[in-house]
Amino acid sequence: MEDTFKLMDKPVNPQALPAGAGFVLHLRPLRRLFPHPCRVSAIGYLPAKVQWIDRSFQTINVSFILQGEGTYTFRDRQWSVLAPCAITQWPGEPVRYGPHRHWEELYVIYDAECVAELGRRRLARPDKPVWYLRDGADLRDGLHELQALRPALNLPGCADRIDRLCEHLLLESLLGEAHPEQDRRASAIRALRAQVEREFLAPLDLLALAADAGFSEVSFRRHWKRLVGLSPHQYLTRLRVRHACRLLVETRSSVAEVARACGFADPLYFSRVFHHVTGATATAYRRTHRLPG
Repeated sequence: MEDTFKLMDKPVNPQALPAGAGFVLHLRPLRRLFPHPCRVSAIGYLPAKVQWIDRSFQTINVSFILQGEGTYTFRDRQWSVLAPCAITQWPGEPVRYGPHRHWEELYVIYDAECVAELGRRRLARPDKPVWYLRDGADLRDGLHELQALRPALNLPGCADRIDRLCEHLLLESLLGEAHPEQDRRASAIRALRAQVEREFLAPLDLLALAADAGFSEVSFRRHWKRLVGLSPHQYLTRLRVRHACRLLVETRSSVAEVARACGFADPLYFSRVFHHVTGATATAYRRTHRLPG
């Protein structure tokens, strides 16, 4: 597979943030068809949070930070908040946290009685109140799924799906944990990664961007792979294939049209890449996952 960072002939606008931007969903009163031991009480999305929090909660909360930086203090210890990462709030435990300027946050709230079960499943531990992720793509996918579920919130089964989705996000965030370095090079890589996640459908020349940030080609590839876990090309390709999956399921565009919309000028090359990443052809993926209607 050719390792290139110019995969498009013409620029394509990146997918906009989901319609409606910020939201809060209250799930506590909703009936579950398949009760879950860790029922979500509420979930919310803040695309540009600026306010600081300095208080204790009566619930157990997980805040996924998708973009941005800040600080978090818990039990007299301070951590750097470096997206993508997760920070937690525990019942009756004072916390202070907030962004340097603003950050993008997806938060999940559980009632206090869920503490024991979340701990038993190792999905939340007070001795590990912060963890960092190599890749924010799973969080971004979860946000899109939540947006898709919003119109059906009061329909039977919707709350069950959100309970499972939030558990999945917790699990994937912990499985994708990373240990970022607090140096200039790591900060530059995080900034480049955030730009890729915002503009992955644009004709990005990552080597040029990396050179502007002071990296040689060799050092850029080495530091990116160490901090992100994938090569720059693999990461960019994964984002574009994920977007292609959504287009195949949610639109009636042909496979060739989906390929072009996702930055692949050659539909045959797109087909090979799609099969390599997903294990299925684009046509089979659409047939299996197509939404009704």
